[in-house]
Amino acid sequence: MNIFQKSWRSILGVLLVFFLQSSCTDPVVEVHKAVGDSLDLIANFSKEDLEVKWKLNETDLAEYAKNKLILLKSQFYKRLEMNEDNIGITVKDLKLQDSGILSIVAGTSSIQYPTKLIQLHVHDLIRDVQIELNDSWLLSKNICIFNLRCQASGDPNPSYSWSGYLVKTGPNLNISLHPAESATLNCTANNTVSIKHTTKTVECKEQSGTVLGNAGFPQMYLLIAVGVSIIVIVIFSGTVAACCRWRNQTGQGESEGGITVYEDVNTDGIAKKRPGSVVNGMSIYETVDDMKVTQNLPQTLYDKINYQRHPAVSANTSSPYQEVL
Repeated sequence: MNIFQKSWRSILGVLLVFFLQSSCTDPVVEVHKAVGDSLDLIANFSKEDLEVKWKLNETDLAEYAKNKLILLKSQFYKRLEMNEDNIGITVKDLKLQDSGILSIVAGTSSIQYPTKLIQLHVHDLIRDVQIELNDSWLLSKNICIFNLRCQASGDPNPSYSWSGYLVKTGPNLNISLHPAESATLNCTANNTVSIKHTTKTVECKEQSGTVLGNAGFPQMYLLIAVGVSIIVIVIFSGTVAACCRWRNQTGQGESEGGITVYEDVNTDGIAKKRPGSVVNGMSIYETVDDMKVTQNLPQTLYDKINYQRHPAVSANTSSPYQEVL
């Protein structure tokens, strides 16, 4: 029984505190402002014996007592202006970080006025709106597919809506058109303090291929074609290199067999092979063969140089190049 009585008293105490707090506080007023705007915070009370405090999220901004208004150091300190006639302050050049709950607490030595609460929302202005477009040609259905995205600068979280050809909310829009069809699309971006819109016209043109924009499956076919081309080039290059190597090895074997224009006469006095360009069966490196020369004609390259050759070879021959083998 005692436990029940204690629990009941606790519940009544919580309800009483909640009731008293509610009775001393006005309903919260929501205020939306743009970056750079100003906000007036006026204490509409009688000046007699009045004391007032202005707060932002429980941080004191200014106070009024004994008919004197004092600005306190805070994030608003250099952006506050006093209004002693109306007992109020003005916050100038609002910033995004100024969003929060502002309160005006006022009373006298005998009266406590209800606290005024203001929920302040500071928003960026929407500066510009653009429509991004990706299109593709779907050959199987003979249609154009358009993927559109609306993008606003300024406020990072505005609301988007589409109108014109199709009514829709949200930043993205997908439509399909048949050849020769066109559509005009309007995108609007807005928040509580600003609004901007832009318009774009799209037209479907029939394509002979499969790709008009960034379609998924044509890219796959393109990659396959590139891969096959690379493989064909590699095989062709390898085949050409192998053929060239085989031909070089075959030519080298024939040269090592001694079939050249510089071949000497073999032991039988007969050349293995002689090219047709060699005159009288001799090369410029050959001397007179075993056949006896019956004429006093030049028989070697060196004989041609000395036309006054001695008619007979003897031990007194002055030049060793005149001896005939």
